[in-house]
Amino acid sequence: MIFELHRFILIFIRITAFIVATPGYSYRGVPNITKITVSAGIALFVYLTIPDVVEFQGLLPYGLLVVRETILGLALGFISQMVFSAIEMAGKLIDFQVGFSMGAVYDPTMGASASNYGRTYYWIGIAVFFLLDMHRILMEAILRSFTYVPIGTEEIGNMGTEAILEVFARVFEIGINLAAPMIITVLMTDAVLGIISRTVPQINVFMLGMPMKSMVSFFVFTLSLSWILHRTGTIISTIPDYIDGFLRLFGSG
Repeated sequence: MIFELHRFILIFIRITAFIVATPGYSYRGVPNITKITVSAGIALFVYLTIPDVVEFQGLLPYGLLVVRETILGLALGFISQMVFSAIEMAGKLIDFQVGFSMGAVYDPTMGASASNYGRTYYWIGIAVFFLLDMHRILMEAILRSFTYVPIGTEEIGNMGTEAILEVFARVFEIGINLAAPMIITVLMTDAVLGIISRTVPQINVFMLGMPMKSMVSFFVFTLSLSWILHRTGTIISTIPDYIDGFLRLFGSG
């Protein structure tokens, strides 16, 4: 069998774009050479298993295919990143209610400003991601993408915008539902402090409010940790379904 470099490059670009945008694989602590090596190994496996493609007529059509493969790989990674953004958003909503958002600092591992619960929920999501073997399941999803959207085909359907919009809409619902128990608890704490300030004016509620809400939030977080882990696992396990839905729409003509 003659090695076709142009076909391998297209496969490599789709997989590399996916790995660069997917949580777990795109972690800043992982060396770039490791990401490239993993992408090349998976691309070689795919190259040996998928059927041959038609010959490419000219440099411009091939360049358009390169752009399409890049967009497709980034879109698949973006879908999984959106689910993690929902989990992180839940932590940030809690930080805003508790008051920890004022102490947000730049986290080089996340590449953005992060506060207490936002960082905690993100790393809980990463831990659950590997505990559920989702890194392998997502690799199976990117391999299935070559069945839904073969290399070299020019039909791109409706670009899967419906699936992306559905994920984008679900992000806010997921984040609010995950943060709801903590937010409700903190709001109840604010209500109790308001009642105390009205009944016992001598107590300085402004000085008492911040440490009280911090203590209550830590206590509730500890009690609900098992529920948070279970709920986070349920949320992360939906990533392959969103990816498959996107691929079906992307590949439909």
